[in-house]
Amino acid sequence: MKIFVTGGTGFIGRPIVDKLIAQGHIVGVLSRTMSKAKNQKIKIINGDLANISLWKNKLKRFKPDAAIHLAWEGLPDHSVRISRKNLEFGLNLTELLAEIGCKRMVAIGSCWEYGLHTGKIDEEAEIKPFDPFTAAKHSFHWLGKEIAKEGNMEFIWARLFYVYGPGQHPKSLVPHLIESAKLKKLPEIRNPDAENDFVFVNDAAEAMVRLVVNPLKRDVYNVGSGKLIHIADIIKQVSNKLNIQTNFKKAEKNYRDTAKSFYSDISKMKKDHKWKPETSISKGVEQTINSRDL
Repeated sequence: MKIFVTGGTGFIGRPIVDKLIAQGHIVGVLSRTMSKAKNQKIKIINGDLANISLWKNKLKRFKPDAAIHLAWEGLPDHSVRISRKNLEFGLNLTELLAEIGCKRMVAIGSCWEYGLHTGKIDEEAEIKPFDPFTAAKHSFHWLGKEIAKEGNMEFIWARLFYVYGPGQHPKSLVPHLIESAKLKKLPEIRNPDAENDFVFVNDAAEAMVRLVVNPLKRDVYNVGSGKLIHIADIIKQVSNKLNIQTNFKKAEKNYRDTAKSFYSDISKMKKDHKWKPETSISKGVEQTINSRDL
């Protein structure tokens, strides 16, 4: 297959591209800066989502069979301005893909679309946007699938839970703990008593690959570990592997830290795509530590 990927040089995008290439697919990667890839199966399409008209003809010539849209500029900024801009980018891309005959698009949602729920959440749970980011994601899901329907393109929405691993944003929990250890500083933890659904980036990438390659069975999937991990346990994992004390200081909470413990029901991914996470939290933290220069 020919598969077009936005965000292909990012945190989740890199392992997705690697997996697609390993399976023998030809991958088109949208990039502002790269001009050529070392692997001949990677075709670089220079440009950005703000100026689709400048590279749409290159994408037409590439003729993707499917696409994965990962890019979402500005995170962790969840403001109206950034969220609205990304919504527009996503809808414009969906229109272009449908126009040029792409048959399947996988787009990335967020567990936060479910709002401040408690317990296990399946894909039929009520959606409760509560900020510009979640409202934009929800809008993209519903408008995107209608655009795709009109263009005879399959549209799959993958709601990611707490993805972690090598290459993650430095302000995220695990890289922040590692960097604090490197600098011999106490990490700042907003809510050490919380529990979240953490899924290793390579496992999340494998889920995206299966969604874009396999036949469509349904249009929304949760992608998480399917279980809760206590924040204190992750702090302990990092501390033990780096042989440092487990001390930390509390940082100021934000509104997301008021969420109750909620986690993904991944039974549909297991049933439809034979996918489940393979990386334990211990192995995932270890791989993340080993990927960084401490």
